[in-house]
Amino acid sequence: MTGSPLHLGVDIGTQGARALLVTSDGEIVSRSAHRLVVPPADGPQEQRPADWWEAFVQAVRAAGPARDRVVSIAISCTSGSVCVVDAAGDAIGPGLLYADRRAITSAGRDASWAVAKIAWILSERPDLVARAAGYTSPGGYIAARLLGRPAPIDVTQALKFGFDPGTDSWGAVPVSIELLPPVVATGTVLGPIGPAAMVDTGLPADVMVVAGSTDGVAAQFACRPAPERWATAIGSTIVWKAMSSSRIDAPESGVYSHRGPDGWWLPGAASNAGARVLSSWATQEELDMFGATAVLDPRVIAAYPSVVHGERFPFADADFDPTTVSSAHSSPAERYAAEVLGIAFVERWGCASLVANGCRWPSSIATTGGVVASPTLMKLRADVLQVPIEVPSEASSAFGAAVVAAAPTHGGVLAAADAMVHLARRIEPDPSVADRWTEAFGEFRSRCSQHEGADR
Repeated sequence: MTGSPLHLGVDIGTQGARALLVTSDGEIVSRSAHRLVVPPADGPQEQRPADWWEAFVQAVRAAGPARDRVVSIAISCTSGSVCVVDAAGDAIGPGLLYADRRAITSAGRDASWAVAKIAWILSERPDLVARAAGYTSPGGYIAARLLGRPAPIDVTQALKFGFDPGTDSWGAVPVSIELLPPVVATGTVLGPIGPAAMVDTGLPADVMVVAGSTDGVAAQFACRPAPERWATAIGSTIVWKAMSSSRIDAPESGVYSHRGPDGWWLPGAASNAGARVLSSWATQEELDMFGATAVLDPRVIAAYPSVVHGERFPFADADFDPTTVSSAHSSPAERYAAEVLGIAFVERWGCASLVANGCRWPSSIATTGGVVASPTLMKLRADVLQVPIEVPSEASSAFGAAVVAAAPTHGGVLAAADAMVHLARRIEPDPSVADRWTEAFGEFRSRCSQHEGADR
Protein backbone atom coordinates (compact mmCIF):
# COMPACT_ATOMS: atom_id res chain seq x y z
CA MET A 1 0.00 0.00 0.00
CA THR A 2 1.39 3.41 -0.97
CA GLY A 3 0.06 6.76 0.15
CA SER A 4 -1.83 7.65 3.32
CA PRO A 5 -4.52 5.31 4.68
CA LEU A 6 -8.07 6.11 3.59
CA HIS A 7 -11.46 5.82 5.25
CA LEU A 8 -14.44 4.86 3.13
CA GLY A 9 -17.83 6.38 3.84
CA VAL A 10 -20.83 5.16 1.88
CA ASP A 11 -24.36 6.53 2.10
CA ILE A 12 -27.16 4.22 0.99
CA GLY A 13 -30.08 6.46 0.06
CA THR A 14 -33.28 6.09 -1.90
CA GLN A 15 -31.64 7.41 -5.07
CA GLY A 16 -28.44 5.43 -4.86
CA ALA A 17 -25.12 4.78 -3.13
CA ARG A 18 -22.58 7.57 -2.71
CA ALA A 19 -19.00 6.78 -1.70
CA LEU A 20 -16.15 8.99 -0.51
CA LEU A 21 -12.54 8.02 0.15
CA VAL A 22 -11.16 10.40 2.77
CA THR A 23 -7.81 10.82 4.51
CA SER A 24 -7.53 11.04 8.30
CA ASP A 25 -7.28 14.83 8.06
CA GLY A 26 -10.37 15.20 5.89
CA GLU A 27 -9.01 15.38 2.34
CA ILE A 28 -11.37 13.79 -0.17
CA VAL A 29 -9.35 11.57 -2.49
CA SER A 30 -12.20 10.05 -4.49
CA ARG A 31 -15.96 10.37 -4.84
CA SER A 32 -18.21 8.00 -6.74
CA ALA A 33 -21.83 6.95 -6.92
CA HIS A 34 -24.23 4.42 -8.40
CA ARG A 35 -27.91 5.10 -8.90
CA LEU A 36 -30.86 3.02 -7.76
CA VAL A 37 -34.26 2.78 -9.39
CA VAL A 38 -36.51 5.11 -7.39
CA PRO A 39 -40.05 3.81 -6.84
CA PRO A 40 -42.93 5.96 -8.17
CA ALA A 41 -44.12 8.47 -5.60
CA ASP A 42 -47.73 7.29 -5.84
CA GLY A 43 -47.00 3.60 -5.16
CA PRO A 44 -45.38 1.38 -2.53
CA GLN A 45 -41.94 2.64 -1.53
CA GLU A 46 -39.96 -0.54 -2.03
CA GLN A 47 -36.51 -1.52 -3.31
CA ARG A 48 -34.72 -4.84 -3.58
CA PRO A 49 -32.05 -5.15 -0.86
CA ALA A 50 -29.89 -6.97 -3.41
CA ASP A 51 -29.95 -3.74 -5.40
CA TRP A 52 -28.66 -1.85 -2.35
CA TRP A 53 -25.69 -4.20 -2.29
CA GLU A 54 -25.13 -3.90 -6.04
CA ALA A 55 -25.22 -0.09 -5.84
CA PHE A 56 -22.79 -0.22 -2.92
CA VAL A 57 -20.41 -2.53 -4.80
CA GLN A 58 -20.48 -0.44 -7.98
CA ALA A 59 -19.92 2.81 -6.06
CA VAL A 60 -16.92 1.31 -4.26
CA ARG A 61 -15.43 -0.14 -7.43
CA ALA A 62 -15.88 3.22 -9.19
CA ALA A 63 -13.54 4.74 -6.60
CA GLY A 64 -10.67 3.24 -8.58
CA PRO A 65 -7.21 2.10 -7.45
CA ALA A 66 -7.27 4.33 -4.36
CA ARG A 67 -9.53 1.77 -2.69
CA ASP A 68 -6.38 -0.32 -2.13
CA ARG A 69 -5.49 2.19 0.63
CA VAL A 70 -8.79 1.81 2.50
CA VAL A 71 -8.39 0.72 6.12
CA SER A 72 -11.94 1.22 7.42
CA ILE A 73 -15.48 1.58 6.16
CA ALA A 74 -18.78 2.78 7.63
CA ILE A 75 -22.27 2.97 6.15
CA SER A 76 -24.99 5.56 6.64
CA CYS A 77 -28.56 4.84 5.59
CA THR A 78 -32.08 6.19 5.68
CA SER A 79 -33.73 6.13 9.09
CA GLY A 80 -36.71 3.79 9.39
CA SER A 81 -36.18 1.64 6.30
CA VAL A 82 -36.33 -2.09 6.97
CA CYS A 83 -35.75 -5.45 5.30
CA VAL A 84 -36.42 -9.06 6.30
CA VAL A 85 -33.60 -11.62 6.26
CA ASP A 86 -33.58 -15.40 6.42
CA ALA A 87 -31.34 -17.70 8.48
CA ALA A 88 -28.53 -17.35 5.92
CA GLY A 89 -28.69 -13.55 6.16
CA ASP A 90 -30.16 -13.19 2.68
CA ALA A 91 -32.92 -10.65 2.20
CA ILE A 92 -36.38 -12.03 1.52
CA GLY A 93 -39.04 -9.86 0.01
CA PRO A 94 -38.67 -6.16 -0.69
CA GLY A 95 -37.04 -3.57 1.50
CA LEU A 96 -39.62 -1.08 2.78
CA LEU A 97 -38.30 2.47 2.60
CA TYR A 98 -38.86 5.10 5.27
CA ALA A 99 -41.34 6.88 2.96
CA ASP A 100 -43.61 3.83 2.61
CA ARG A 101 -46.89 4.70 4.35
CA ARG A 102 -48.02 1.11 4.92
CA ALA A 103 -47.54 0.70 8.62
CA ILE A 104 -49.31 0.00 11.89
CA THR A 105 -48.54 3.05 13.95
CA SER A 106 -48.59 3.61 17.69
CA ALA A 107 -48.03 6.53 20.04
CA GLY A 108 -44.89 8.40 19.05
CA ARG A 109 -44.20 6.04 16.15
CA ASP A 110 -45.53 7.21 12.82
CA ALA A 111 -45.41 5.39 9.50
CA SER A 112 -41.76 6.34 8.94
CA TRP A 113 -40.65 4.16 11.86
CA ALA A 114 -39.26 0.72 11.09
CA VAL A 115 -41.13 -0.78 14.05
CA ALA A 116 -44.43 0.34 12.48
CA LYS A 117 -43.44 -1.29 9.19
CA ILE A 118 -42.49 -4.51 10.96
CA ALA A 119 -45.94 -4.55 12.55
CA TRP A 120 -47.46 -4.20 9.07
CA ILE A 121 -45.32 -7.07 7.74
CA LEU A 122 -46.52 -9.26 10.61
CA SER A 123 -50.12 -8.44 9.73
CA GLU A 124 -50.01 -8.42 5.94
CA ARG A 125 -47.08 -10.58 4.79
CA PRO A 126 -47.34 -14.00 6.48
CA ASP A 127 -45.24 -15.44 3.64
CA LEU A 128 -42.29 -13.34 4.80
CA VAL A 129 -42.95 -13.86 8.49
CA ALA A 130 -42.81 -17.65 8.06
CA ARG A 131 -39.25 -17.42 6.70
CA ALA A 132 -37.99 -14.46 8.74
CA ALA A 133 -34.91 -14.98 10.86
CA GLY A 134 -34.47 -11.27 11.46
CA TYR A 135 -35.30 -7.68 10.59
CA THR A 136 -32.61 -5.10 9.93
CA SER A 137 -31.81 -1.74 8.35
CA PRO A 138 -30.15 -1.12 4.97
CA GLY A 139 -26.94 -0.34 6.86
CA GLY A 140 -27.21 -3.57 8.82
CA TYR A 141 -27.83 -5.55 5.65
CA ILE A 142 -24.78 -4.06 3.89
CA ALA A 143 -22.59 -4.57 6.98
CA ALA A 144 -23.65 -8.23 7.10
CA ARG A 145 -22.73 -8.69 3.44
CA LEU A 146 -19.35 -7.09 4.16
CA LEU A 147 -18.64 -9.23 7.21
CA GLY A 148 -20.06 -12.46 5.82
CA ARG A 149 -22.19 -12.91 8.95
CA PRO A 150 -25.12 -11.19 10.73
CA ALA A 151 -24.22 -7.68 11.80
CA PRO A 152 -25.30 -5.34 14.61
CA ILE A 153 -26.81 -1.96 13.85
CA ASP A 154 -25.76 1.19 15.60
CA VAL A 155 -27.89 2.95 18.20
CA THR A 156 -29.09 5.69 15.81
CA GLN A 157 -30.38 3.18 13.26
CA ALA A 158 -31.95 1.18 16.10
CA LEU A 159 -34.07 4.06 17.42
CA LYS A 160 -36.87 3.68 14.86
CA PHE A 161 -36.73 -0.09 15.25
CA GLY A 162 -38.03 0.42 18.78
CA PHE A 163 -34.76 0.59 20.72
CA ASP A 164 -34.72 2.88 23.76
CA PRO A 165 -31.29 4.58 23.89
CA GLY A 166 -32.04 5.87 27.39
CA THR A 167 -32.19 2.37 28.87
CA ASP A 168 -30.06 0.61 26.24
CA SER A 169 -32.83 -1.92 25.73
CA TRP A 170 -35.66 -2.72 23.36
CA GLY A 171 -38.95 -1.03 24.12
CA ALA A 172 -42.37 -2.25 23.00
CA VAL A 173 -41.72 -4.12 19.76
CA PRO A 174 -44.08 -6.45 17.86
CA VAL A 175 -41.58 -9.29 17.44
CA SER A 176 -39.28 -11.28 19.66
CA ILE A 177 -36.09 -9.31 20.32
CA GLU A 178 -34.17 -12.36 19.09
CA LEU A 179 -35.35 -11.33 15.61
CA LEU A 180 -33.85 -7.85 15.99
CA PRO A 181 -30.15 -7.12 15.50
CA PRO A 182 -27.76 -6.45 18.36
CA VAL A 183 -27.23 -2.73 19.00
CA VAL A 184 -23.81 -1.11 19.41
CA ALA A 185 -22.47 2.43 19.68
CA THR A 186 -21.78 4.40 16.53
CA GLY A 187 -18.11 3.96 15.64
CA THR A 188 -17.77 0.45 17.09
CA VAL A 189 -15.39 -1.81 15.14
CA LEU A 190 -17.38 -4.83 13.92
CA GLY A 191 -14.53 -6.77 12.33
CA PRO A 192 -12.73 -7.25 8.99
CA ILE A 193 -14.53 -7.72 5.71
CA GLY A 194 -15.02 -11.29 4.59
CA PRO A 195 -13.56 -13.06 1.53
CA ALA A 196 -16.73 -12.78 -0.56
CA ALA A 197 -16.96 -9.03 0.00
CA MET A 198 -13.28 -8.66 -0.92
CA VAL A 199 -13.98 -10.26 -4.28
CA ASP A 200 -17.13 -8.22 -4.91
CA THR A 201 -15.74 -4.82 -3.92
CA GLY A 202 -12.03 -5.10 -4.67
CA LEU A 203 -11.22 -3.86 -1.16
CA PRO A 204 -8.12 -5.18 0.63
CA ALA A 205 -8.29 -7.93 3.23
CA ASP A 206 -7.57 -5.85 6.30
CA VAL A 207 -10.41 -3.33 5.93
CA MET A 208 -12.31 -2.95 9.20
CA VAL A 209 -16.09 -2.53 9.15
CA VAL A 210 -17.24 0.16 11.61
CA ALA A 211 -20.82 0.57 12.84
CA GLY A 212 -22.31 3.54 10.99
CA SER A 213 -25.38 5.71 11.58
CA THR A 214 -28.51 7.10 10.02
CA ASP A 215 -27.98 9.51 7.14
CA GLY A 216 -29.20 12.46 9.19
CA VAL A 217 -26.80 11.78 12.05
CA ALA A 218 -23.94 11.23 9.59
CA ALA A 219 -24.66 14.62 8.04
CA GLN A 220 -24.49 16.14 11.53
CA PHE A 221 -21.07 14.55 12.10
CA ALA A 222 -19.99 16.15 8.80
CA CYS A 223 -20.81 19.52 10.40
CA ARG A 224 -18.50 18.96 13.44
CA PRO A 225 -21.17 19.01 16.14
CA ALA A 226 -20.70 20.58 19.56
CA PRO A 227 -23.12 21.68 22.31
CA GLU A 228 -22.90 25.29 21.17
CA ARG A 229 -22.75 24.42 17.47
CA TRP A 230 -25.95 23.28 15.79
CA ALA A 231 -26.63 22.14 12.26
CA THR A 232 -29.59 22.95 10.05
CA ALA A 233 -30.27 21.38 6.68
CA ILE A 234 -32.51 23.40 4.38
CA GLY A 235 -33.58 21.53 1.31
CA SER A 236 -37.16 20.58 0.52
CA THR A 237 -37.74 20.75 4.28
CA ILE A 238 -35.89 22.24 7.25
CA VAL A 239 -34.14 19.92 9.71
CA TRP A 240 -32.61 21.06 13.00
CA LYS A 241 -29.85 19.09 14.77
CA ALA A 242 -28.51 20.07 18.17
CA MET A 243 -26.31 18.52 20.85
CA SER A 244 -27.09 18.20 24.55
CA SER A 245 -25.74 16.60 27.70
CA SER A 246 -29.23 15.26 28.47
CA ARG A 247 -31.91 13.50 26.45
CA ILE A 248 -34.58 15.84 25.08
CA ASP A 249 -37.75 14.21 23.80
CA ALA A 250 -41.01 16.06 23.20
CA PRO A 251 -43.10 13.86 20.87
CA GLU A 252 -46.00 16.29 20.97
CA SER A 253 -43.65 18.93 19.54
CA GLY A 254 -41.88 16.65 17.06
CA VAL A 255 -38.59 16.61 19.01
CA TYR A 256 -36.64 13.42 19.65
CA SER A 257 -33.03 12.58 20.49
CA HIS A 258 -30.55 10.17 19.03
CA ARG A 259 -27.85 8.79 21.29
CA GLY A 260 -24.62 10.49 20.27
CA PRO A 261 -20.99 9.58 20.88
CA ASP A 262 -19.14 10.08 24.19
CA GLY A 263 -22.33 10.25 26.27
CA TRP A 264 -23.88 13.13 24.33
CA TRP A 265 -27.43 13.30 22.97
CA LEU A 266 -28.42 14.63 19.54
CA PRO A 267 -31.89 16.23 19.76
CA GLY A 268 -33.50 17.39 16.57
CA ALA A 269 -36.69 17.96 14.64
CA ALA A 270 -37.95 18.46 11.11
CA SER A 271 -40.50 20.80 9.54
CA ASN A 272 -42.70 20.57 6.48
CA ALA A 273 -41.52 24.09 5.64
CA GLY A 274 -38.50 24.56 3.42
CA ALA A 275 -37.16 25.54 0.03
CA ARG A 276 -39.52 23.24 -1.89
CA VAL A 277 -42.00 26.13 -1.86
CA LEU A 278 -39.61 28.07 -4.12
CA SER A 279 -39.00 25.30 -6.64
CA SER A 280 -42.75 24.70 -6.88
CA TRP A 281 -43.15 27.82 -9.04
CA ALA A 282 -39.73 29.08 -10.21
CA THR A 283 -36.79 27.62 -12.12
CA GLN A 284 -33.32 27.58 -10.62
CA GLU A 285 -32.26 30.30 -13.05
CA GLU A 286 -35.14 32.49 -11.88
CA LEU A 287 -34.33 31.83 -8.23
CA ASP A 288 -30.71 32.81 -8.84
CA MET A 289 -31.84 36.03 -10.47
CA PHE A 290 -34.26 36.89 -7.65
CA GLY A 291 -31.59 36.08 -5.08
CA ALA A 292 -29.25 38.61 -6.65
CA THR A 293 -31.82 41.42 -6.82
CA ALA A 294 -34.42 40.81 -4.07
CA VAL A 295 -35.01 43.43 -1.39
CA LEU A 296 -35.01 41.59 1.92
CA ASP A 297 -35.73 43.71 4.97
CA PRO A 298 -38.09 43.57 7.96
CA ARG A 299 -40.81 45.46 6.08
CA VAL A 300 -41.44 42.43 3.82
CA ILE A 301 -44.54 40.47 4.87
CA ALA A 302 -43.31 36.89 5.13
CA ALA A 303 -45.21 33.90 3.73
CA TYR A 304 -45.27 30.50 5.41
CA PRO A 305 -42.81 28.50 3.24
CA SER A 306 -44.63 25.21 2.78
CA VAL A 307 -46.63 23.43 0.09
CA VAL A 308 -47.85 20.73 2.51
CA HIS A 309 -51.11 20.83 4.46
CA GLY A 310 -50.36 20.49 8.17
CA GLU A 311 -47.22 21.14 10.19
CA ARG A 312 -45.14 19.05 12.60
CA PHE A 313 -42.47 21.49 13.81
CA PRO A 314 -41.85 24.17 15.09
CA PHE A 315 -45.51 23.71 16.02
CA ALA A 316 -47.79 20.71 15.64
CA ASP A 317 -51.06 21.22 13.78
CA ALA A 318 -52.37 18.62 11.35
CA ASP A 319 -54.91 21.14 9.99
CA PHE A 320 -52.55 24.05 9.42
CA ASP A 321 -53.01 25.62 5.98
CA PRO A 322 -49.83 27.46 4.96
CA THR A 323 -51.71 29.51 2.36
CA THR A 324 -53.48 31.33 5.20
CA VAL A 325 -50.13 32.86 6.18
CA SER A 326 -49.14 34.58 2.98
CA SER A 327 -48.66 38.07 1.69
CA ALA A 328 -49.89 40.07 -1.24
CA HIS A 329 -47.24 40.22 -3.94
CA SER A 330 -47.53 41.69 -7.38
CA SER A 331 -44.40 40.14 -8.89
CA PRO A 332 -42.37 36.93 -8.75
CA ALA A 333 -39.55 38.86 -7.08
CA GLU A 334 -41.89 39.92 -4.26
CA ARG A 335 -43.12 36.35 -3.87
CA TYR A 336 -39.52 35.16 -3.65
CA ALA A 337 -38.75 37.73 -0.95
CA ALA A 338 -41.82 36.73 1.09
CA GLU A 339 -41.01 33.03 0.95
CA VAL A 340 -37.28 33.20 1.70
CA LEU A 341 -38.03 35.48 4.64
CA GLY A 342 -40.49 32.82 5.81
CA ILE A 343 -37.71 30.22 5.60
CA ALA A 344 -35.47 32.33 7.83
CA PHE A 345 -38.28 32.95 10.31
CA VAL A 346 -39.24 29.26 10.54
CA GLU A 347 -35.57 28.39 11.08
CA ARG A 348 -35.43 30.88 13.98
CA TRP A 349 -38.73 29.58 15.34
CA GLY A 350 -37.41 26.03 15.33
CA CYS A 351 -34.27 27.11 17.20
CA ALA A 352 -36.44 28.84 19.80
CA SER A 353 -38.62 25.73 20.16
CA LEU A 354 -35.61 23.49 20.76
CA VAL A 355 -34.28 25.93 23.35
CA ALA A 356 -37.69 25.96 25.04
CA ASN A 357 -37.42 22.17 25.28
CA GLY A 358 -34.01 22.31 26.95
CA CYS A 359 -31.33 22.89 24.31
CA ARG A 360 -28.72 25.63 24.68
CA TRP A 361 -29.00 28.51 22.17
CA PRO A 362 -26.27 27.99 19.55
CA SER A 363 -23.28 30.25 19.17
CA SER A 364 -23.02 29.18 15.51
CA ILE A 365 -24.99 27.09 13.03
CA ALA A 366 -23.45 24.87 10.38
CA THR A 367 -25.74 24.69 7.41
CA THR A 368 -26.29 22.39 4.45
CA GLY A 369 -28.75 22.08 1.59
CA GLY A 370 -29.39 23.94 -1.63
CA VAL A 371 -29.73 27.32 0.10
CA VAL A 372 -25.98 27.55 0.73
CA ALA A 373 -25.58 28.56 -2.91
CA SER A 374 -27.45 31.83 -2.26
CA PRO A 375 -25.30 34.53 -0.59
CA THR A 376 -28.43 36.64 -0.15
CA LEU A 377 -30.31 33.97 1.77
CA MET A 378 -27.26 33.05 3.84
CA LYS A 379 -26.81 36.68 4.98
CA LEU A 380 -30.54 36.99 5.66
CA ARG A 381 -30.50 33.91 7.89
CA ALA A 382 -27.48 35.16 9.87
CA ASP A 383 -29.19 38.51 10.44
CA VAL A 384 -32.57 37.01 11.41
CA LEU A 385 -30.98 34.46 13.77
CA GLN A 386 -28.23 36.80 14.98
CA VAL A 387 -25.96 33.78 14.87
CA PRO A 388 -22.97 33.18 12.56
CA ILE A 389 -23.79 30.76 9.74
CA GLU A 390 -21.00 28.36 8.73
CA VAL A 391 -20.73 26.23 5.61
CA PRO A 392 -18.70 22.99 5.93
CA SER A 393 -16.51 22.11 2.98
CA GLU A 394 -18.30 18.74 2.56
CA ALA A 395 -21.43 18.20 4.60
CA SER A 396 -22.77 15.05 2.96
CA SER A 397 -23.90 11.91 4.75
CA ALA A 398 -21.17 9.98 2.90
CA PHE A 399 -18.53 12.29 4.39
CA GLY A 400 -20.10 11.85 7.82
CA ALA A 401 -19.90 8.09 7.33
CA ALA A 402 -16.19 8.49 6.51
CA VAL A 403 -15.79 10.43 9.77
CA VAL A 404 -17.39 7.49 11.60
CA ALA A 405 -15.12 5.06 9.75
CA ALA A 406 -12.11 7.06 10.98
CA ALA A 407 -13.30 7.06 14.61
CA PRO A 408 -11.05 4.17 15.70
CA THR A 409 -8.04 5.99 14.23
CA HIS A 410 -8.82 9.24 16.07
CA GLY A 411 -10.08 7.79 19.34
CA GLY A 412 -13.75 8.57 18.82
CA VAL A 413 -16.32 9.99 16.42
CA LEU A 414 -16.22 13.55 17.76
CA ALA A 415 -12.42 13.60 17.71
CA ALA A 416 -12.54 12.39 14.11
CA ALA A 417 -14.98 15.17 13.23
CA ASP A 418 -12.71 17.77 14.84
CA ALA A 419 -9.77 16.53 12.78
CA MET A 420 -11.54 16.02 9.46
CA VAL A 421 -14.27 18.66 9.10
CA HIS A 422 -13.23 22.00 7.58
CA LEU A 423 -15.24 25.14 6.89
CA ALA A 424 -15.63 26.72 3.46
CA ARG A 425 -16.96 30.06 4.76
CA ARG A 426 -18.61 31.83 7.70
CA ILE A 427 -21.26 34.56 7.49
CA GLU A 428 -21.46 36.97 10.41
CA PRO A 429 -24.73 38.65 11.49
CA ASP A 430 -25.21 42.42 11.53
CA PRO A 431 -26.10 43.31 15.17
CA SER A 432 -27.44 46.72 14.15
CA VAL A 433 -30.55 45.11 12.59
CA ALA A 434 -31.25 42.65 15.43
CA ASP A 435 -34.17 44.54 16.99
CA ARG A 436 -35.94 45.13 13.67
CA TRP A 437 -35.72 41.45 12.73
CA THR A 438 -36.92 40.38 16.18
CA GLU A 439 -39.99 42.59 15.81
CA ALA A 440 -40.73 41.25 12.30
CA PHE A 441 -40.28 37.68 13.51
CA GLY A 442 -42.76 38.28 16.32
CA GLU A 443 -45.31 39.63 13.85
CA PHE A 444 -44.83 36.52 11.67
CA ARG A 445 -45.47 34.19 14.62
CA SER A 446 -48.54 36.18 15.57
CA ARG A 447 -50.00 35.85 12.07
CA CYS A 448 -49.34 32.09 12.12
CA SER A 449 -51.06 31.80 15.51
CA GLN A 450 -54.19 33.40 14.13
CA HIS A 451 -54.85 30.22 12.17
CA GLU A 452 -57.65 28.43 13.95
CA GLY A 453 -56.60 25.15 15.54
CA ALA A 454 -52.84 25.87 15.59
CA ASP A 455 -51.30 24.49 18.77
CA ARG A 456 -48.80 27.14 19.77
